[in-house]
Amino acid sequence: MEKTSYSFQDCYAVLENGSLRIGNAVVERSWRMEGEIPAVCSLKNKKTGKEWLDCGKDADWLYARKEKDAFFHEDFLSGKPRSLRMEAGSDDDCGIGREHLKAAVVLEYADCQLRWIHRIYPQTAVLRSCLQVVWKDGLGTKEQEEQCALTEENPGEKREMLSAAGTQFYAPEPQGDYQDAFPLAPLHCKWKSVSFVDRTDDYDNLVHTDHGIFNRRESRYINGNLLFAEDPLDKEGLIFIKEGPTPLAYQGKVKADFYVKGNSVFPVGWGFDRTECSRAGALTAYGSSVVFWDGERGNASLALQDYHRALHSFSEQKDAFVMSNTWGDQSCDGRLSEQFLLEELEQAGRLGITLYQIDDGWQNGTSANSVNPGGVWNGYYAANADFWEVNPLRFPNGLEPVAAFAKSKGVRLGLWFSPDSSHEFANWKKDSETLIGLHRRYGIAAFKMDGVKLTSKVSEENLTKLIQQVLTETDGKVFFNMDVTAETRSGYYGRIHYGSLFVENRFTGNFGKWPNYYPHRTLRNLWMLSEYMPASRLQMEFLNVARNQELYEGDPLAPAVCGMEYSFAVTMCANPLAWMELTGLNETEARVLERILPQYRRVQSDLLSGYVLPIGEEPDGTAWTGFQSVKTEDKGYLLLIRENSSEETHRCQLRGLADCRLKLEGILGAAGQRSVQVDGEGRAAFTLPGAFCYALYRYQVEKSEE
Repeated sequence: MEKTSYSFQDCYAVLENGSLRIGNAVVERSWRMEGEIPAVCSLKNKKTGKEWLDCGKDADWLYARKEKDAFFHEDFLSGKPRSLRMEAGSDDDCGIGREHLKAAVVLEYADCQLRWIHRIYPQTAVLRSCLQVVWKDGLGTKEQEEQCALTEENPGEKREMLSAAGTQFYAPEPQGDYQDAFPLAPLHCKWKSVSFVDRTDDYDNLVHTDHGIFNRRESRYINGNLLFAEDPLDKEGLIFIKEGPTPLAYQGKVKADFYVKGNSVFPVGWGFDRTECSRAGALTAYGSSVVFWDGERGNASLALQDYHRALHSFSEQKDAFVMSNTWGDQSCDGRLSEQFLLEELEQAGRLGITLYQIDDGWQNGTSANSVNPGGVWNGYYAANADFWEVNPLRFPNGLEPVAAFAKSKGVRLGLWFSPDSSHEFANWKKDSETLIGLHRRYGIAAFKMDGVKLTSKVSEENLTKLIQQVLTETDGKVFFNMDVTAETRSGYYGRIHYGSLFVENRFTGNFGKWPNYYPHRTLRNLWMLSEYMPASRLQMEFLNVARNQELYEGDPLAPAVCGMEYSFAVTMCANPLAWMELTGLNETEARVLERILPQYRRVQSDLLSGYVLPIGEEPDGTAWTGFQSVKTEDKGYLLLIRENSSEETHRCQLRGLADCRLKLEGILGAAGQRSVQVDGEGRAAFTLPGAFCYALYRYQVEKSEE
């Protein structure tokens, strides 16, 4: 085999002498390439010298030879590949990710071409891979395209939640849909799985964990995007990542994200079968990644943050904003008009809102969420050929006056949009042209992607093409708010790194009853997700706390009891969303926001560009809790939050700090302390004067005098 090699900065991919090596200055992985399919050889932390794989280990438990290999799908792959080659080059994923080396190993089989795609990032302990199958029979024919377009939606069976921990015991072996294989060498590894829940209109417990040890005679499926493995003898670890949706949205015949057998970990579940792939022509399976960490267990959180920042580089314009959207006051589209938006934008400019998003109702067509009858929730072009034109009755002058006024107030504009889910997003090209046109005509900076219904892997592929096309044609000036509140969507680890996540719809009254907005519940969801997701990519809402107070009568955790400033403060370590009609604020509440938003905006980008991690107790309405933004080893930010707690002073466990004194600079809230001592276990005592109180500090480790 002739040597083929590619490099980018310290990253490299080398195919020679029947082997494949991919790595950089800190990690390396290798495979044998001489059999029917690639076989794993090595997974090495080059910083510490630790080899993680033992490919001869547990051979009796890995009795099916192909289980020891990198991947296998009996529907697609049979016999040795007829040819093997590698293509590579630098890539930045439509300008969203860090520039990196992308290498595609191309294997030609009888019925299909398999493109095994690897991504490796400079100086980063992250290896990503995915499998793309290109079907050979009639690939790209007009008949196949028409068949794909005419396929009726299959709403599928209702997917109920598995166990909260997401683990299935005594699992039969997978039927060949492996994505990767990791026969672990260390004998005494512990594991922890993390599964997520979206569809947040229905669920308010979004993160679930389970843990255990690897056991030679034990096998199980694990439903969860993350699987942590730690060797307790040297405190090194791996994070296995399944880049796909939550269990509520598995496509194809996927049963789980991982199969664990003895000491071996197998990411499983491609998301499609031979029939779907041959119909589509080409499909990409869910992705599989491995992240290395070492030292202290807390370093696993930082390593996971590195992974996310590799996929989505932090951008002040796209990841540090305060958005407003009127839908939280539940007028739906009933009040939308040019005059209403001009008044809203006047208030937005006064308060310091940076991005104003016009929700459902700006368009000519009528959605199912409209106050007007007869709306639809997909099939938009079939319902109205001019569905996505500007509504001429509400906006007789178009959106030009609104866009011009927003610009004069220093406010960027966003729009609600619902891509057409019918026939597996067959209209993705039309939708992308619509969004590109809206950006070019009105300067729209952000689109809220709502109403998404993924019914197959084909539909996911087409939605991704839509997003990538818009990013490419607008030079990355547009970004997306991916709604995860309902339907079947891509969750937290699917292909959602092209934008931020619109996490939840909460209201002070569901059309006059059953309020479900509580600041402490919003805080809890942010606190739990931020351990595993960059907080800068989460939109968390604060509402007009003066509304519907009668529905909370006697409730000590009611929004009005917490107050407007506190309700905003609990969202400061995400991207705050003013989920309200700004013109509906009373003058007292408006003055609160007018005072604190400009102060917050001065530090928001610096705060969110750090690694934001939860500290303190899990929020429940009575806890001491908060966040720490780690900028460097000796500086960052602290947001301390005292809920309805009787404890005036609390010792809080900090991240990555011990045996030092911190100099504190108060920014917002009751930030009266000037310094604090951190003990040998990383705990420090903070004081807040009352319930529903907070303090935002910038901290710096004081250097000791020699």
